[in-house]
Amino acid sequence: MRHSQTINQKIWSTCFLLVMLILASCAPVVTPEAETPTSPTMMSPTRTPSATAIPDDTPTPTPIPGLEIYPDDLAGIVVRFAHPWIGETAQHLEEIAREFSKTNPWEIQVEVLPHGGETALVDTLQTYLVAGEMPGLIAAHPYLLSALGGDINLVDLGEYFDDPDWGFTADEQADIFPVFLTPFADGDQVWGLPLAPQAIVLFYNRTWGEALGFSEPPTDLDAFRAQTCDAAFTNWRDDNPDSDGTGGWMINLDPTVLASWYYAFDGVIPGDEIPSFNHEIGQETFNYLWDVKFQGCSWFARQPDPYWYFGNRYALLVAAKTEQIPLQASWMDVVGSEDEWDVVGFPGVTGESIVVDGPGLLVTAGTAEEQLAAWLFAKHLLEPEVQAVLVRSLFTLPVRASAMDLLGDFVAEYPQWAQAAALDNSASALPVSDAWGVAQWVLQDAAFRILQAESADVPGLIEQLDAMILDLTGGTP
Repeated sequence: MRHSQTINQKIWSTCFLLVMLILASCAPVVTPEAETPTSPTMMSPTRTPSATAIPDDTPTPTPIPGLEIYPDDLAGIVVRFAHPWIGETAQHLEEIAREFSKTNPWEIQVEVLPHGGETALVDTLQTYLVAGEMPGLIAAHPYLLSALGGDINLVDLGEYFDDPDWGFTADEQADIFPVFLTPFADGDQVWGLPLAPQAIVLFYNRTWGEALGFSEPPTDLDAFRAQTCDAAFTNWRDDNPDSDGTGGWMINLDPTVLASWYYAFDGVIPGDEIPSFNHEIGQETFNYLWDVKFQGCSWFARQPDPYWYFGNRYALLVAAKTEQIPLQASWMDVVGSEDEWDVVGFPGVTGESIVVDGPGLLVTAGTAEEQLAAWLFAKHLLEPEVQAVLVRSLFTLPVRASAMDLLGDFVAEYPQWAQAAALDNSASALPVSDAWGVAQWVLQDAAFRILQAESADVPGLIEQLDAMILDLTGGTP
């Protein structure tokens, strides 16, 4: 496993952004259809944006002027779109942008700027900022932009979102899954559009589970303990000494996985407050994980990737993101496994649950025409046809419900992805605030210490966890 960064040095507070998760995937292409305006006449003014607060210290959204813009005013505007993907995914986004540039009725042009992950994207944004060439549209987690200080302004998209001419209709708004929009909205304020949400799930070896005597995946905490312990004890008793100490849950300390366990215990990480874990739910969560580990039913792997371990019955359950589904499917073939496996949610106190997480589409301040042009391409990326392309490319969940109608063959080819998509009713979104951007790595370190401890000192370590989060976020006890 890739372990956590140390939290013992103050310098961590200024460099934590350098270790943010890098988003990477790959993708095929279709030709998206162009949007058409609902009216060729001048757009009507919109209401004045409200003064709703946004989480933590993310760049303050810039109110937009009234949308009194003629469609002809957009002709020739170039939208520079910076995103964190490279390789095939970047090529596919390039084709989507090229097709939009050729077919959109406003003659807007889109220039795509790929980067090798979100950390590389933020580093380059600093260069753009100094040169006065900030892209008009950025795909990133907003908390990463705090590295740029207060020098970058994001546009409040609430006015565009609800505009009768340029925005989403009532039916289109209802078609967007609320769980994906929630992290980027606060009241009437919308400071980003969800683009490619990943679900954090569990891979479960159904064939092995049935061989152990279990007819279904674990859906509650007692069942999870029973199945992981049986798998671990089975590997102790077999004739393969290499499997000793394995078999149950392969521990994963990714912050999104730790948050998934916390949510399974009915915990909630707020988007507008500093996260805190020093309470009953936090203690129950990590006491449970420590106890399962203490009983020998979960284990630390030497390698961070779960694919070989899962395919060879060294782990009955592993935590993963939906983007890892095709890799696991390929590895089952590589290791020659004929086991059937499923995607399931995290068992908890009230049944299965999952969390979702992903970057947002953020519009930076410019002229009224430049902002509107960036909005129109961002809106295009949420079209059902384009969302279907992104799902096939990145194994994300679709932001629009209607995109599911375009994924019938994909569902048939990847039933595990369909199982993940079916868990949307039990999904919660992780916040995209600065406070969570810091807290997630402190949480990772604390979890590692808890699970490595010979005796349960969960209350003391969680108290230290909260104190460090407060220290690094500038909060007060």
